[in-house]
Amino acid sequence: MEWQPVQYYSRVIMNPPFSHGQDIRHILRAFSLLRPGGVLVAVCLNGPRQQEKLLPFSDVREELPRGTFAYTDVPTMIIRLRA
Repeated sequence: MEWQPVQYYSRVIMNPPFSHGQDIRHILRAFSLLRPGGVLVAVCLNGPRQQEKLLPFSDVREELPRGTFAYTDVPTMIIRLRA
């Protein structure tokens, strides 16, 4: 069964789950729901897969300090994507 969205968005702000590349899948799905000219801002891991899959679409990237999220030491970043 194929899901067809009934609504598109001009702005999306998200903090998707990070494990097993879920951040990439969630961000790309949300990006597909943007209206033309829409903007998505997301927190995600700052790893090689994220850089390969997300940075080509990103016009802003801000690395966050390690330890930004309590009890973790994972590298993270905030990215902005424009449709």
